[in-house]
Amino acid sequence: MGLWSKLTGGQTASTTPAGRTPRERARRARDIERADANTANWLRRGGLAPRKGR
Repeated sequence: MGLWSKLTGGQTASTTPAGRTPRERARRARDIERADANTANWLRRGGLAPRKGR
């Protein structure tokens, strides 16, 4: 074990003490897919482009 790991407790930002359950991973994946779909729809509609003249 390295010195930095000893000083910081050995955990990285991406790990949680218990980890993610399969159910939580599935929910998170659905949320991310939904956000991606909403972003794609928003970009197709013009994103931040002015709405005048549509």
